[in-house]
Amino acid sequence: MTDAPLAVVTGASSGIGAEFARVLLDRGYRVLAVARRADRLAALAEGTDGRLIPEVQDLTADGAIESVAARAEELGGADLLICNAGRGLQGRFVETARSETLEMLRLNVLASVDLASQVVPRMVERGSGGVIVVASSLGFFATPNLAAYGASKAFLLSFAESLSTELKGTGVQAMALCPGPTITEFSEVAGLGDAVEKTPGHTTAAEVVAGALRAWDAGRVVTVPGTVTRLMTAALDHAPRAIARRVMEKVFRSPEEATQIPAA
Repeated sequence: MTDAPLAVVTGASSGIGAEFARVLLDRGYRVLAVARRADRLAALAEGTDGRLIPEVQDLTADGAIESVAARAEELGGADLLICNAGRGLQGRFVETARSETLEMLRLNVLASVDLASQVVPRMVERGSGGVIVVASSLGFFATPNLAAYGASKAFLLSFAESLSTELKGTGVQAMALCPGPTITEFSEVAGLGDAVEKTPGHTTAAEVVAGALRAWDAGRVVTVPGTVTRLMTAALDHAPRAIARRVMEKVFRSPEEATQIPAA
């Protein structure tokens, strides 16, 4: 299977990242699965006949991005990059520890941009490949009480859209994936209970990935999985910004303490 295409998936230990890894294996890819939790990656690799290659890395650590990029090249070069690793931070910005905010931005923004900067140029040299950047439906509007998190997703949305335009004619594709409320460990770790399940239009990781790959196959640049989420996102995106801010403030009421919400 060394001639099979290689997908690099970050945040592959759970949720959307793990689902991407499983589905891409079914599509005939080898998968370089990147995450911090070695036990989760080992479990994911079981029964894959070596086609899923665990890469245990904390992408915020010095040298981690370079190690992932180098490993991808050792395996023949990435044909598809899924920038999925990220975490959230809920609470009022002024009440959140500076270190927590910067750590989140290092993972959500800098790690994705840095890895893309090392992997995508090699795709361009080969004349084929693609990158899917996992942003969020929250990236379309302001998110009071999730200020830095929402801003990081807005950055990723803009980055992927811009990259798609720059890559025209190179044989390399880029897409922003913008899921809405999705049932993953994200809500469990945040202590939100069944809040996601009660949200209209919530999705599962399987639904998000299936929708993402349909959009990818169709050559879409931006996709918001789920009909209800897509309609709600479009409505808020076209509403006056002051109204959108008030709606989002009510949706994300600030807890007494900021809560770090790992997504992968």
